[in-house]
Amino acid sequence: MNEWTVVAQWRLMLMAVVYVAAGIIVPRAAMGQASTATIEGTVRSQPGAPVVGAEAAGQGTRAVTDANGRFRLVVVAGSPMVLTVTARGYSPTHVPVGALFAGSLRSISVVLTSLATLDAVSVIAPRVRPLLNTANAVTGGSIEARELTSLPTDARDPIALLYNIPGITQATGFFGDAPRLSFNGGNSLYSQNLLDGLDNNEGFLGGPRVEVPLGAIARMDALVNTYSTQLGRSPDGIVDITSAAGRAKLTGDAFVYQRPGRPLDARVPVTFGVEPNALAARQEGFQRVQAGGSLRGAINPARTFFATAAEYTREQEDRIGSTAQAQFLGTETRQTWKGYGRIDHGWTPTQTTTLRVAASAVDREGDGSGVLTPEADITTRRIGSLTALIHRSALREGRASNTASAQFGTFRWYFPPARSDFSRPQVTVLAPDLSTQAIVGSSNFVFDETERQWQLRDVFETAVGERHTLRVGGDVIVGSFRLAAASTNPNGSYVVVNDGNIAAKPGSPLSITDIPANARVQSYTIDARPQQVNLAQALYSAFVEDTWRPTPSLTVVGGLRWDYDDLTSRGESDPDLDNVQPRLSFNWARTGHDVIRGGFGRYAGKLPYAIYSDAIQLGASGNAVLTFSGVNAPTFGAGPLPANIPDAAVQSVPREIFRAFALGLEQPMSWQTTLGYQRQFGRAWALSADLVWSETRNLPFTADLNPIARRLTAADSLPLVCASSFACAGDASRPNSPATAGYRRLSTAQSGGSARYVGMYVAARRALTERWQLDANWVWSRAQNNTEDINFSATQGNCFDTNRIDAVTGAACTSDEWADANNDRRHRVTVRSVYESPRGYTVSMIGDAQTGVPLNRLAGAVSGSGVARYDLLGSGPIRGNGFIGNADRFFGVARNSERLPGFVTIGASASYRPHLAALRGVELRAEAFNLLNTLAWGGYANGIGGGGSRTQFGRPGDPVFLFSAAPPRQFQLSARYLFGDRGAL
Repeated sequence: MNEWTVVAQWRLMLMAVVYVAAGIIVPRAAMGQASTATIEGTVRSQPGAPVVGAEAAGQGTRAVTDANGRFRLVVVAGSPMVLTVTARGYSPTHVPVGALFAGSLRSISVVLTSLATLDAVSVIAPRVRPLLNTANAVTGGSIEARELTSLPTDARDPIALLYNIPGITQATGFFGDAPRLSFNGGNSLYSQNLLDGLDNNEGFLGGPRVEVPLGAIARMDALVNTYSTQLGRSPDGIVDITSAAGRAKLTGDAFVYQRPGRPLDARVPVTFGVEPNALAARQEGFQRVQAGGSLRGAINPARTFFATAAEYTREQEDRIGSTAQAQFLGTETRQTWKGYGRIDHGWTPTQTTTLRVAASAVDREGDGSGVLTPEADITTRRIGSLTALIHRSALREGRASNTASAQFGTFRWYFPPARSDFSRPQVTVLAPDLSTQAIVGSSNFVFDETERQWQLRDVFETAVGERHTLRVGGDVIVGSFRLAAASTNPNGSYVVVNDGNIAAKPGSPLSITDIPANARVQSYTIDARPQQVNLAQALYSAFVEDTWRPTPSLTVVGGLRWDYDDLTSRGESDPDLDNVQPRLSFNWARTGHDVIRGGFGRYAGKLPYAIYSDAIQLGASGNAVLTFSGVNAPTFGAGPLPANIPDAAVQSVPREIFRAFALGLEQPMSWQTTLGYQRQFGRAWALSADLVWSETRNLPFTADLNPIARRLTAADSLPLVCASSFACAGDASRPNSPATAGYRRLSTAQSGGSARYVGMYVAARRALTERWQLDANWVWSRAQNNTEDINFSATQGNCFDTNRIDAVTGAACTSDEWADANNDRRHRVTVRSVYESPRGYTVSMIGDAQTGVPLNRLAGAVSGSGVARYDLLGSGPIRGNGFIGNADRFFGVARNSERLPGFVTIGASASYRPHLAALRGVELRAEAFNLLNTLAWGGYANGIGGGGSRTQFGRPGDPVFLFSAAPPRQFQLSARYLFGDRGAL
């Protein structure tokens, strides 16, 4: 055989071997593939964060989750199995898996329930907001620690950052100190503020009792809809601030902020009736300086930690109105102190106690404005404190826990004269043509309110079997209130005419010391019955809730809550004891990257204490303002004081008086429904969409028990001026004649109001990876109601509802108050983003685009000399209109039937931390607000009764005037020094 024959034979033999091997190996490989299947899964904690290092085991094989919480396990096909998932700090979870086809792939999602690990180190550990929420159906959002220190924040105000949460808008407000957050278009008085889950509301009206320093906040959570039964006392939403805790390593910062004002800031918009040069002069005098710092560390790194923070602010800025009695604008000197301290001590690995103290004080001193001299101006002071003791216990080897809390709070809100005292009256000086020359003396009302509040709270939680977690708890809040109130200066208010005998001393403004004893008195006004109202309010709640996990990917939360506000038992009302609130929600982690959620529930609110205090203060024996004019006017300085005014003189003057809940009172109550979908894309991105419906009942308004029976007609277009305090044109059509009854309007608070909110929230989020994070939200919604506040009155009679029936008399109406809510925005888009450069730069921005808020057309006219409001029915003065501004409207003009323009604003921040060793720890920062210098007509808190530009006059189509505007472009500069763990601040 030649060599080619040999080669051919070897080739044939090799091919035979290959074919034989293939015949043996390939079928066996195919057989091996056909006998196995694959399980892929994602393991998350209850809140939604991926669990790293969890072990998934079954059929003798094991897999460990990666950084994204994912695992892959190959199992034998054709046999059912139980997959066991375990992780340190979590209860084991067993997942039944049916028989899988050979070669198939099964994807599962597992949600683990954490054990109660309540040692001190675990208590102070920061929480991270995951991209997917796999725990519940709560809508809302969070502002996390990195955002708090990086996003543009005017005056280090953390509350303003919550405007970026879906379902929350900036409330227009009715007075300068009104709360600034509106949930689902509702009144900001009805939302709740918590600090570490405990009450942080000033009880008189609402809003935060204590302003917490920015450096004391670990995160802020806003719960808008479908929240747990352990939270309540609001038909709308809740803000819960988590306070900053200590750290094992000493960490801190010190800062100085400055708002330089002009010329960096843009010019303030010139509003109607304002003299441009005077406005510019006030703006030139603006300045703000802030200083403070924070410190966090450990006394014992294993068990005892501390945190503290403090801020001080001093500024001169345009004033916002504080009450209905102080509507004038001007400049004021504002000082704010904020302080905070916290200690966490772990007694054992299962027992930890937290002591937390927070306090703030706001002092706004008026400097006079226009005809108001500094000596007659007021100071606004709000001082609050909270001291809490919280003890956490882990039980049953971590399968149960108990949190017991006790908190004591104080608050004082009062308006002392700025540069004088109440030993002197207020005096208005008129020129011979009766125009006002000056207001001197002292301020002209008394309001001094103090609160003392105790809260006791306990929450017990335990695992029941492998699929249920039971939570039971309750709390009691008891507040005592003391109010000194008078509608005038205690020594009265004089109006005198300058007949040439009143002149200021050279180089000084006019003063009360310049008024001679023989000055001609035109009138003298005095509150004949100043009031001291000392009352209390108690709030009780209890709840039970079961978190049931029928499968490892499905969580069902069901519970009951009961609330009772004892204000409903006061006056002529019966206790409202039937406030049982069933709530049910679900969260289905359909796969490892998408979630379907939804819920339905009932939510009871509480009533502001002021609704009761006002009824007593302004009742039949309450404040009574008398005016002595003409021949009855006393000589200057000789006006009668309250002790010298007989009851007969008070009773003879008809006025508005209140009855305490003559028609009964119930707590506000809403029914809420949500349905939503979330999806995560990769490691960093997530999208969500939620549908929201809320129907609220029992909202308070002010009813008139002695209403004018006559209804508006198209012919009513001119004002009816009361001839005197004894006679108004509408008196003849009231059931009870004011001349004999002693009252004109007989008011009472009634819980007959209603509201509706329908909306869709769409959100996109990028987690802080690769140094960049982003939150973008679009809300499409409509909010409607027929009452805005406890002081809200109908434009005629008690014509509130769309049935156009008087709520008191049952007579037919020609108008109603059902309309788009004051805080309604049809569309709102917000974007916030933070980018951190490895070179030490951090850039952040907040963008806000929103459609305009409704405007309300009142009967009246606007001219060069100012605004004239028309009393079309001759009703006389109505107290609540000073706050709300919902006065008469022309016949056929609906409430809130037009819109102010929408606007877009952008805030930006840029900071730099040099890498130079000599400057290590230094951060320099510049911030700009309203970067585009957009003119915003409405949609912001301005502290003006009626809302500034939101209240217009005439009929639809008449001119719209700019009565107030949001701040123009402004700049803020700061320097901060950080030490210790700088990345943590």
